[in-house]
Amino acid sequence: MKKYFKLILLLGISLIFFAGCAIDLVVPENPENDVVNSPATEGGSIDENASGGLATEKGTLKIYLTDAPGDYREVNINISRIEGHIAGDGEEGEDKGSWKVLKEWQDGLEVDLIKLDDVSILLASLEIAPNKYTQLRIFLKEEASLILEGEEGPEGPTITVPLEIPSSANTGIKLNRPFEIVEGMVTKLIIDFDAEKSVIKTGNEKYKMKPVISLSSETYSTGEPPEGAGSVSGSVSYYESVNLALVGIGGVNIELAGGVYIFANTTTTSEELGFEGTFSLDNVPAGTYNLNVYADGYDDYSESIEVTAGPDTVVDVVFLVEEPGGISGTVVDSGTTLAIEGATVTVTLAGGSTYVFESSTETDSEGSFSIGQLPVGTYDLTASADTYDDNNILGIAVTEDAINDIGEKGLTLTP
Repeated sequence: MKKYFKLILLLGISLIFFAGCAIDLVVPENPENDVVNSPATEGGSIDENASGGLATEKGTLKIYLTDAPGDYREVNINISRIEGHIAGDGEEGEDKGSWKVLKEWQDGLEVDLIKLDDVSILLASLEIAPNKYTQLRIFLKEEASLILEGEEGPEGPTITVPLEIPSSANTGIKLNRPFEIVEGMVTKLIIDFDAEKSVIKTGNEKYKMKPVISLSSETYSTGEPPEGAGSVSGSVSYYESVNLALVGIGGVNIELAGGVYIFANTTTTSEELGFEGTFSLDNVPAGTYNLNVYADGYDDYSESIEVTAGPDTVVDVVFLVEEPGGISGTVVDSGTTLAIEGATVTVTLAGGSTYVFESSTETDSEGSFSIGQLPVGTYDLTASADTYDDNNILGIAVTEDAINDIGEKGLTLTP
């Protein structure tokens, strides 16, 4: 059984106050930002009343574009349109939903991604009917270019080369990130392009783009921010029992929801940001949230967490690659061999592992105990009971999907 944990984070403060989760989003003053359009203006094509034509109060969707740092002078792309996939209501295979055009530029929107380091541009601000979306799709025109530094350095002449973007104009770039348009609330999507990782040199001084993009979202009310806010941080990783270490998982969907607040993000994927698989969410209103984590290849997991004002709430999520095992046995009196009921048995993952794991139980009326759901590895066991000396047993192996019965273990009365 593979262990999985889920995370989500919701926010209910003004747009400026919640301008970013992983990066500060600042809209610079330049002509590229003059693209704030409603469906009635240039390009936008949206089904405003997807619920059958009846007038409903709409929600607001804001789409931003930002980029990670890169070593190129310019990375120029041309965006033609952005689509969202509305979730279907039927059983799987019956109603798979439909794609809707959220924003379209007839002549394309030219963007130099390098200029978006630590800033963002607002691609669209739309008033649309409430709905649940499963993913976003971005279409890029074939006209793209890359400007390299010349041999004489940054102040010298530059070299402009074409940048091939295979299939993007026809199929689009799909970003799997569920988000929801909520009546009377604002949903913000942040498209985070990594131009440095996206550009690949193919030889003969030719370059192509294999887009590396993450998408985060948050939904919040437009009213006054509540009093008291905290933060949530942590990591998502899997336990590698061979090397006795945790391995971070990048690009995992983290969601936190509670009351009117909804916040979603993905774990870090760049080693430059430190331990891969980390996340940090600030300005979270205090309260109880449902934390969900979605990662490919693992079962979904959901748990309730309490966020308090001020202190950081740390949530470290660990998945198990192998099926968990267990340890069983019996605790008896060393002198009489009679069973000891209510003895405490604690097992701790040992062997130099960077993963801290401990589990405890008490013996039953026959002195028996069984501790399951243990990650594969080597454990130290301690058995203790009132009026008895502790018995420590080292180096108990736990293998995949198996219970290791260690038999009877005696405790000696304390002199």
